[in-house]
Amino acid sequence: MTIELVELVKEYVGGQMEVQNPTEKYMYRGEIETISIENNELKVRLAWLAQGKGYPPLPQKWVKADRLDYEASLEVYSPCEIGVGRIVLHSSVTNETVALFPPNGSKLDASKVEGLELRVKK
Repeated sequence: MTIELVELVKEYVGGQMEVQNPTEKYMYRGEIETISIENNELKVRLAWLAQGKGYPPLPQKWVKADRLDYEASLEVYSPCEIGVGRIVLHSSVTNETVALFPPNGSKLDASKVEGLELRVKK
């Protein structure tokens, strides 16, 4: 694990993470509250999480999901940067792909997520 990636992920706080697996037929997207790499594991805490219903091929709607913690062993994921500021990690072992979007990048509008009630920041 390069020190660059460890430092780089901190820039994604306030951005979003998307996790998808076409084999297991799931797609999730949420807002990154905290993110770090510890002991070769990506650890993410989300402010909110939505599940894409109808994936694959594309989600027909987004519904609230409750799991706000995500961890992935970087021993089985290969990171690469795609586009401007996006990092993608893919595991050929699990067939899962994780995309990290910076705060000014692609976003799922939280108001479009069924059942999600956001706390108002003061």
